[in-house]
Amino acid sequence: MTEWIRIFVILTFSLFITGCEQDRSSNKIIFAEPDDSPIDYQVDDAPLRVAISSVLSPTDTVMYYREIANYVGEQLNRPTILIQRKSYSEINNLMIKGGADIAFFPTGAYITIRDFEGIEAIAMQERMGLPYYYGYIVVHSESAIDSLIDLKGKNVAFTDPFSYSGYLFFEKQLETIGETPEHFLGHYTFTYNHENTLNAVVDRIVDGAAVNSFALDRAKLQQPELMNRLKIIIQSKPIGTGPIVVRKNLPDEEKKIIMDSFLSMHEQENLLPSLQGLSIDRFVPFEPGLYEVFDEMD
Repeated sequence: MTEWIRIFVILTFSLFITGCEQDRSSNKIIFAEPDDSPIDYQVDDAPLRVAISSVLSPTDTVMYYREIANYVGEQLNRPTILIQRKSYSEINNLMIKGGADIAFFPTGAYITIRDFEGIEAIAMQERMGLPYYYGYIVVHSESAIDSLIDLKGKNVAFTDPFSYSGYLFFEKQLETIGETPEHFLGHYTFTYNHENTLNAVVDRIVDGAAVNSFALDRAKLQQPELMNRLKIIIQSKPIGTGPIVVRKNLPDEEKKIIMDSFLSMHEQENLLPSLQGLSIDRFVPFEPGLYEVFDEMD
């Protein structure tokens, strides 16, 4: 019990610090709780509302997203509002209810609502030359855990209930052996941040974690020594990177300008630092086939 009190305090403190950093970032960013009422701007010069989710450290990424959002707004000759949400479900709800015009969608969030008629994917990220990534289940390098079965009764950290690599992939793995996280694991928690999820394993706060390959690649670049404390026990099939999603009822001309803006963004020299800061090479045309991994697993 004492150990779980320690875990709770660490995670709570981490989220508190994240929230404090967000509040200081900019008055151009909206952090308020999601509004349940639908919003639908039709005025030509209304602000372009761009939604993001904090899957990495907000202090590292918000300014880059802001630069990208401002650029797209300039192409439409509209002011821009950056809306930040902590969880993937909040991003889903925001787009479903018409509370944003554009969203940087996490992969898992997209595949859970891809059939919703009100949204349309127009582009996807290319990272390290690839438009896809992997989900990993990792444990500490000194752990005796070597397989999924070895995690029975253990404590695991996930990123978000709607994250493909940070939860859904693990849940699907358990389904293949007739198990669920609630019954199979001793305890699990959501950190709402891939970096925090990874650190929970490194610091031995949990026995294992579900993260994406980008989080590991980022760790290799920033803190190479951390990789000596991690061991990958399961790797997913490749799945498409987080897509750029727009409201489907936006004017066709605006959607084309938005799509063209993203697809040519890597040609804008002043935006290269922002793309590099987000570990994005460029945006490429959307490939729906890369998001059918769950269809193949069923």
